[in-house]
Amino acid sequence: MLKMNNVPGHMGRRQILFGLAAVSLAGCSDGAAMQPVVLGDTDPDPLWQIRLPADAPVDIWARHLHLPSLRNSPQMLALSGGAEDGAFGAGALCGLSTVNRRPTFDLVTGVSTGALMAPFAFLGSEYDDTLRSIFTEHDAKDIMRFRGVNAVRSDALYDTTPLADLIKHYTPSALLDAIADRHQAGGRLFMVTSNLEAARAQVWNMGAVAKRKDYGLFRAIMRASGALPGLFSPVMLRYQANGKDYREAHVDGGVHMQFLATPKAAFNAPRRHSGGGHVYLLINNTLAPAPQIVSHTPLGISQHALTTMVRSNAALSVNVARILAKEHGLEFSVACVNPDVGVEYDPSDRFSGEYMNALFQHGYTRAISGRLWEG
Repeated sequence: MLKMNNVPGHMGRRQILFGLAAVSLAGCSDGAAMQPVVLGDTDPDPLWQIRLPADAPVDIWARHLHLPSLRNSPQMLALSGGAEDGAFGAGALCGLSTVNRRPTFDLVTGVSTGALMAPFAFLGSEYDDTLRSIFTEHDAKDIMRFRGVNAVRSDALYDTTPLADLIKHYTPSALLDAIADRHQAGGRLFMVTSNLEAARAQVWNMGAVAKRKDYGLFRAIMRASGALPGLFSPVMLRYQANGKDYREAHVDGGVHMQFLATPKAAFNAPRRHSGGGHVYLLINNTLAPAPQIVSHTPLGISQHALTTMVRSNAALSVNVARILAKEHGLEFSVACVNPDVGVEYDPSDRFSGEYMNALFQHGYTRAISGRLWEG
């Protein structure tokens, strides 16, 4: 998950990388102890019933969509990455509920921190207290521990075992069963991970995962969606199919995309002939910061260049999604953090409770004032 720079004196942030730790279908694993097996391009995917490549053609996407819902004024929500700035999106959703302006979303997608909030956005306003708790009652100690000298021999700088416990606490089996029920009724929840060795984005049909009662896999995908290589361990997924053992290392979905606005193949699949429906993008960062002073050192320049690249790609993706929605008769709205929000960020204090509470309040206030969305 890539977090972008902002204006000194306001959010004052440098790039922050947020990730989630290693796990397998059978339980937790260090990842470094196993070598993954890579499927070839022509090999059938043993997990085809619960996932698909992000660039899959129309017929593959159609297997994972509920076409009647998409033909009848669908309400779609895409939640982006952004580390602790996910508090903005959580606050926005809670604020929309307060003023009764929050749609019932037929389709929800999440990447990185967006994946952490996506299950609760998918289930609706009754889970707002959970969203609020995740982003306002926890800080760095509930997410990660620095490995110190042990990092040299490890696959990541940080141990995120605390986050494993946090995810498990907030996703009990009853909640995952509720997601399976919504899936059965036609709702769709998708999350994105990056297959490390295959260098390919995977979209996971989380309702289908929940319906199979693969609770460990569900939680592993939430963690994998934000496991940035180098800082946080890849998630090693292990499974058996056709008498063979498979292992795959999955990392941050943000390696491929900051958010998943349902691709053109999915829009085409329903063969919509009438207008109606709405696409909402919640961007947990700012897209248009003011100019800032850049440190003219190799690290400072390269870091700022990477930040600019990520932000530019996100802005381009927003524009592509806007055009695509218009082509298919869908309304389009986007919200992102104000560059002049005035919340001070200390880059040495990642996942500060004070900072996340302020960003949550920013999203909440924008939502209840009616100034959240832009076209």
